Amino acid sequence: MLWRRTFALLAGVAVAVGSAGLSASAASAPTQPTQPTLHWTSCGGGFQCARLPVPLDDTAAHSPTISLALTRLPAADPHDRIGSLVENPGGPGVSAVQFVREQAKMLPATIRDHFDIVGFDPRGVGGSAPIDCTPYLDPLYNLQFVPVNDAARQALVAGVEKFVAQCEKKDGSELPYVSTERTARDMDRVRAALGDRKLTYLGYSYGTYLGALYADRYPTHVRAMVLDGAVDPTLSAAAENIQQAEGFEHGLDLFLQNCAADPSCVFYSGGNPGAAYDALRARLDTNPLPAQGAGAGRTLDGTEFDIGVTTFLYSGRTEWPNLAGALEAAATGDGSEMLESSDQYTGRNPNGTYTPEQDAYFAIACLDGPDPGGLSGLRAIENQAALVAPRLGRSVVNNSTACAVWPVPTQTSPVPHAIGAPPILVVGNTNDPATPLSGAQDLTHVLQSAVLLTVRSTMHTAYDSGIPCVDNIVDRYLVQLVPPTPGHVC
Repeated sequence: MLWRRTFALLAGVAVAVGSAGLSASAASAPTQPTQPTLHWTSCGGGFQCARLPVPLDDTAAHSPTISLALTRLPAADPHDRIGSLVENPGGPGVSAVQFVREQAKMLPATIRDHFDIVGFDPRGVGGSAPIDCTPYLDPLYNLQFVPVNDAARQALVAGVEKFVAQCEKKDGSELPYVSTERTARDMDRVRAALGDRKLTYLGYSYGTYLGALYADRYPTHVRAMVLDGAVDPTLSAAAENIQQAEGFEHGLDLFLQNCAADPSCVFYSGGNPGAAYDALRARLDTNPLPAQGAGAGRTLDGTEFDIGVTTFLYSGRTEWPNLAGALEAAATGDGSEMLESSDQYTGRNPNGTYTPEQDAYFAIACLDGPDPGGLSGLRAIENQAALVAPRLGRSVVNNSTACAVWPVPTQTSPVPHAIGAPPILVVGNTNDPATPLSGAQDLTHVLQSAVLLTVRSTMHTAYDSGIPCVDNIVDRYLVQLVPPTPGHVC
């Protein structure tokens, strides 16, 4: 489970609640949701910020509350304002507040004119009672996610169990309450607090799962919904991990094939970059590479190499030259560029601390499930993934080892169908490495009113990434509520 859309190293957002993000006030059960007024204050750059109290456990009559962080950029043309456009950038674990502050002004003018651009940090994320197990994740990512022997496998399990124990000790009281199901209910509270009769939503990657659950639970509250880089909600743990392993492997194969056919590729390696890649990867577990450019005394190991490669692959063809450069540098003895790519994904800061994104990712993803079946179940999935994705499969699957030993049972939601919702626009790329096109196709099938837009692209997600055909269709749908004809391809 490596769903992501944005990889910027996000600055921390202040949390105006206690150390566990809880307060002692009472909250209503789901049947009687509170609708507090949002008090917006300026927070720089034309943005406004607010906080929204929500019950930690909305199935209990008297629950402590947590406080959700929100930001908005008011519509540029108040006279043509339609309402709010709520965005989720993916993850899970990525701050929507920080994403909106970085991205909102780059949205097309017609979207900026018609909508307040809004982001709220889901529970457990960013400024919303964040899960923050430990600021030091080097011990985790220095483990072998592709164990070379029994000792390495035992060390992997022990290291992950230690990390999970830190999560339970630090945030154990919150861990049962950060599911996407609960965040979907929070999103309806956000919609009501914004004063919008119906929700207009744009979700990327993991954000498509959040959107699909919302549409299923509140179909009559949906105005428009774009689900870009769709997560398939129908898959078992095995199918989910294997699908993603195949997606990244296919993305890597496309890169290597392109490089092999282009002598100007810096990792051309005499026309056989695949063999050069395999030789480089094979020696990293026993001989980490110096990576002084990423920090004094640092080295690149096999786990960080795999993470660095997959991070490049998220951006598809546009990042192939940089991937080639990082591989060539590593092949000649400098692992700095690849390690910096890994750091970008894991959220490692130059001082050796990490942002809480990975902690929140595990807390939410492991709770959502599906259950991998413990360590033995995950091992079986790993072996299957290695057959279809020999270069990246084991690493992708073992990124989920924490879910095999997570202390809270999974709370997997029923497959959403969104019966009674208006047309929902699902966007899928033909060669998306993280959420393959089959996921978008399956989501379109299970959501009763969904319409699929297929995009010929090698990157993860499509809207607002420089593809005019996609942007024009999405903009028209969001503003005018006119979806594309079924079967449309960009």
